[in-house]
Amino acid sequence: MNKNQKKYDKNIKKRISREKKKKSKLLRKYLAFSSIGLIGFLFILGLVLPGLPIQFWNNDIPDGNWRKVTNMGWGILPNINVAHDPYTSKPATSGPFLDEKWGCPIRWGFHEDQSTDECLLSNLARGGVNIQFDCNKNDEGCEELINNLKNSFVGSNVGEIVVIPYSGLNKKITLTAWNYIDEFDEFDKARINQFIEVFLNNPTLAPFYEKKGYLD
Repeated sequence: MNKNQKKYDKNIKKRISREKKKKSKLLRKYLAFSSIGLIGFLFILGLVLPGLPIQFWNNDIPDGNWRKVTNMGWGILPNINVAHDPYTSKPATSGPFLDEKWGCPIRWGFHEDQSTDECLLSNLARGGVNIQFDCNKNDEGCEELINNLKNSFVGSNVGEIVVIPYSGLNKKITLTAWNYIDEFDEFDKARINQFIEVFLNNPTLAPFYEKKGYLD
């Protein structure tokens, strides 16, 4: 091999080495910038996510004042006069219910007049929470209770919640979600909020979860 050939081969090797070093350097820069970008993105995401109206659900219901009620399953009733098995709670928390043809689910928000279990269940089936109260407006404290419920859980910023009178409750206030119930006598905003936080629009419970209904 002559000197020119050796010199040529040597230059080729140097060029290849330089190209490898150049590519390696670019790759390190790319990985460094990508890592910084990923860390920045995760940092920003960590700041933003807690403020977003996002709920991550699982099948585990935490312990609370509520109790689970025997699940009757569900079905659509052709009309209110069709006989069915007695509901397993009062108000009902599962079982057959009426559909839109019969005006169910009822409008979300406050109601002056009572409805039926068959219709109220239609709200629960869509992920809603029902707040039922049982008191006579002439009784001491009843008007205050109603106003507290209306002022706290009815309004433009509250959806998928029904506040409605219901005669014959075991306690003055009964909260219901699909398969769950909570009953107590004194207005307790924190207790009601906790129930709503756990059960409102919980897709692991409602038979067919969707934000559907008549919103205020």
